[in-house]
Amino acid sequence: MNPAIPDILTSLDFVLIEFTLEFQEPFDLDEARMLRLRRDLRSAALLTLGDDESFSALFDPPLAEDPVALKRYQRPGPSFVLRPDPRRCGYYDSGDCLQMTVLFWGRGIQFIRHFAQTMQTLGKSGLNRGEGCYDLLQVGARELSGNAICLWSGGGWPERFAPPVASVAWWLDSLAVLDNQAVLEFVTPARLLSAGRPLFRPTFANLFPFILRRVSSMVHAHCGGADIVPDARALQEIAQGVETLSNDLLWRDWRTLESEKGAQEIGGVSGRLELCGAGLAEIGWLLRLGSLLHLGKGAAYGAGCYRLDS
Repeated sequence: MNPAIPDILTSLDFVLIEFTLEFQEPFDLDEARMLRLRRDLRSAALLTLGDDESFSALFDPPLAEDPVALKRYQRPGPSFVLRPDPRRCGYYDSGDCLQMTVLFWGRGIQFIRHFAQTMQTLGKSGLNRGEGCYDLLQVGARELSGNAICLWSGGGWPERFAPPVASVAWWLDSLAVLDNQAVLEFVTPARLLSAGRPLFRPTFANLFPFILRRVSSMVHAHCGGADIVPDARALQEIAQGVETLSNDLLWRDWRTLESEKGAQEIGGVSGRLELCGAGLAEIGWLLRLGSLLHLGKGAAYGAGCYRLDS
């Protein structure tokens, strides 16, 4: 195993699940709609699961009870992450199918069936504000090798799904080490707020604390209280030594929020960073995990997804 990967990551797991939706009416899926599933998905979950442990575990994990952990970690996000593909945006006619990929993290793996039932309920009301009604045709899993496995294709629900589970350490070890150069490119806009204000043109130094907080809080909340960053200051010092060869990150508006106070543009950071430096090899595992879990506001629902290439 790559010596830069912390040993504790051998005990962390995730699963990639693919939901196949068959639209029952025409639906125009643009990027704004693709990233606005939070309200409708939560409503469907409340209708399906009620005030059950599965709802809180998936959608509303509790704050840490330990006062030290409460101060150290940010509020934990849901134990799943929607993995949107902007290439799948477009017009869908009745009968057309859409595949949605969702990552389940740590403890969230045991609640995949509950999420699938929620997706089935959501189909009756539609993906966005009553539009985009669909039937859930299939629930499958994707192995890291690329092989697809069918877990459900109609009928009664199994008591528990048994998808192929990926070890975080094994996944990291299967990827190329980030030696001296890397490209970080956002697939979906990242809504990054600092002191309540958007970061319109962040640098790598601005981004790294978001990655550090997101990954460490998701591990602590959903992986048995594990602490993967015992010395955050040391990692931040390494990150400060990473150089930026080019930075074309810019804020891009992607929808207008209407309210009683007027219209407000809502968007996020898009673009790419070219990075270099020996420190990339030491913090590469953390950057990779950030690419699984996304960054910023709405990360669980598809925002802030980025690719990392060596």
